Amino acid sequence: MSEDLIRCPSCRGSKKVAKLGGMIGECNSCNGDGKIKQGDKPVYTVPEVVIPVADIMNAVSQVQPVAKIEATPVVKVDPKRAIYKRKKA
Repeated sequence: MSEDLIRCPSCRGSKKVAKLGGMIGECNSCNGDGKIKQGDKPVYTVPEVVIPVADIMNAVSQVQPVAKIEATPVVKVDPKRAIYKRKKA
């Protein structure tokens, strides 16, 4: 019973791949054959990100209120004593 062989997805059948440092070497997936078994094909999965909404809502509800920051009074500068004066056109 022969297994169906497919082209290696890592080296795409070229039998050589770039390895650490850019050096060319044999493919690790197919061991330099260029073909792998159908069942050995890697399956790529994307993990789902689960956000516990209830925990976030509880944390937000227990936050202490922030104290008010008093606004600093605006200091008026005498234009005659200012170091940097605006140029008049």
